Amino acid sequence: MPFAFIGLRPALAILCCAAVGAAQIEARAETFPARPITLVVAVQAGTAGDLVGRVLAESVGAKFGQRIVVENVLGAGGAIGAQRVVRAEPNGYTIGLFNNGVHAILPNTGTPMGFDPWTDLAPVTLLVETNSVLIASPNLKARSLRELIDMAKAAPDKLNYASVAFGSPQHLAMEQLKSDAGIEMMHVPYRGGAQATMAVAQSEVDVFWINTSVALPFIEAGKVRPLAVGSRQRVSVLPDVPTVREQGLPNYEYTGLYTLFAPARTPQPIMDMLSKAFAEGLADPKVVAILKQQGFTPHPSTAAEVTEMLRQDSARIAPIMKRIGMTTGAESK
Repeated sequence: MPFAFIGLRPALAILCCAAVGAAQIEARAETFPARPITLVVAVQAGTAGDLVGRVLAESVGAKFGQRIVVENVLGAGGAIGAQRVVRAEPNGYTIGLFNNGVHAILPNTGTPMGFDPWTDLAPVTLLVETNSVLIASPNLKARSLRELIDMAKAAPDKLNYASVAFGSPQHLAMEQLKSDAGIEMMHVPYRGGAQATMAVAQSEVDVFWINTSVALPFIEAGKVRPLAVGSRQRVSVLPDVPTVREQGLPNYEYTGLYTLFAPARTPQPIMDMLSKAFAEGLADPKVVAILKQQGFTPHPSTAAEVTEMLRQDSARIAPIMKRIGMTTGAESK
């Protein structure tokens, strides 16, 4: 009999530790947030993604009764910002807003990042989908995407397109369009979206994919011409501009995703609180109005839905990256 009691002691100790740990997690969740939260935004201040972060930081911070401080961490296509979140304490006080490139582009390059975005980051919720429009130089004769495709087929490599860098989402979006349409166009990378947009407006380059909110002032001033939007449905701010699918490429889609992540192993009660708070923020009429005016579609979701969307995006992008020589053969998980 004594041996039975001795054998039970380690098991009882383990159960006690587990109970204490669960109680500590529950206590932390009940008081969360007790101090300001840092929201790491892996894009430049003043850009579309930064706007999403700041609008939601203000709204959700007010609901929590704590400041949410936006910290722009740039570099390596979002990898540096993601790494900042991965290395943070998993307690909900450091979270990150990243576009789909962190999961759909970076792993497919095969470049060591020092972390695995699929296992080291925990999705909280999808925040918004972004809408983009293909703008054309005012001197380009094409008045629609269909006409652009016909021109490109008649004169291969005579037309060109801008992007913000080799391997950028705009570059991959245009490479997908070229592949789907069976055309060739010359790639002209620029240092940033502002430079690329001005290049189109000044007829230095023929076309460029750009966020609809950024394109609107140029379109309304007649400085550029919209040819198509990349989403499955038309965009409310550009109701007369047809989708790529409407113009003969039924499988094409170019939609950006901005998702909220926390470090892996963040306690589920805290994850649930963050998810609920940001979903409420995305339902705030003032937030919705601002986001839609800027060409975003608010889209709160479950963690499982986010993961599936990112996996589909990775599977779509991988063959494009392989074709243009960006990948070393890495595959998404």
